[in-house]
Amino acid sequence: MENRTKKLEYYMCLFLYALKDKEIYRNTLFRYVYIYDVVSDYLGDYEKINDIFIIDKDLGINNVFALTEALNEINTRDYINISVSFQITVKEELVKYINSIINISNLKIKKDLNRIMYFTEIISSYNEDVILAAFFSEPNVEDTITRGKKEINLTNNKLKKLFLKFENVAKTEFNNNLDKYDVFSSWLDYVFEEYLKEKKI
Repeated sequence: MENRTKKLEYYMCLFLYALKDKEIYRNTLFRYVYIYDVVSDYLGDYEKINDIFIIDKDLGINNVFALTEALNEINTRDYINISVSFQITVKEELVKYINSIINISNLKIKKDLNRIMYFTEIISSYNEDVILAAFFSEPNVEDTITRGKKEINLTNNKLKKLFLKFENVAKTEFNNNLDKYDVFSSWLDYVFEEYLKEKKI
């Protein structure tokens, strides 16, 4: 359990560093972590953050207790400030900490950070309502809630299968070799379009 919490703290510090200049709320951050984990299974060459996900369908987040514990630990180090509305402000102390561990020439840290920064640059361009819609539209979450379950195991990652199918159709039917991040962005665009349609109803 302690190792899992340390891993969550590590990755959440990287996420917070990547989002330091953006407005971010706790639940949105938690959804980013979940979507990153599920999408990275498709992108390949990554370390899992979580093996099992426990969905809270009322809040629209996963692993709420573990993520909250990790975030509270980060907060005790005075790296962040969390307001009563759960908006997170990244402090200079966290920026200095991440810069210091990058400077020790740890290739894994640099690789993890670059990947998360690229990911957050894409996903943070969508508003919080779209990210919430993306969470509930994610096939693993949909399937789990439909079956009245709470636990997701990514050994049978339905989003990965969806992305691979989309990638294959683009290649075989349209002769278009899509970058994996283009596939991810296309899915978010689709969720955004569906979100806009629902708002018009």
